[in-house]
Amino acid sequence: MAPSPAHASRSAGKGRILIVDDEEGMRALLKAILEGDYQVAEADSGAALHKALDGEQPDVVLLDMKLPDANGLALLPVIKQRWPATEVIVLSGAAGLSEARSWEAEAVKAGAFAFLSKSAEFNFSKVLGCVSSALERRRQARASET
Repeated sequence: MAPSPAHASRSAGKGRILIVDDEEGMRALLKAILEGDYQVAEADSGAALHKALDGEQPDVVLLDMKLPDANGLALLPVIKQRWPATEVIVLSGAAGLSEARSWEAEAVKAGAFAFLSKSAEFNFSKVLGCVSSALERRRQARASET
């Protein structure tokens, strides 16, 4: 069954989110949180992200720090070079607070929009708020280009 024209135009206006995380459960959780409001694509590794770089540019990338074949901090400049206007939110399951703060500083210095810890403070409203803010910044940047 083809989507109705109204549904097609609604989904065309949705922000595009790319989730890059090797944990299937985390990707599923993030997708469940986001897919009602956004078009969501997934990549489960650095290699899958590199393939995605040849596709349609997302508005926001949720990027895990530790992938089996890559480090998120090393991938961040690659994403920003290919898609300069895409906002990147780095996700980390860092064990310690000092490690998380160090990674956060590095991520923001490298161009990340935000850094979210996948620890006890990780919650739906924080993720949604961060993605919404990143998407709003992306839309403002796009509007100022025209």
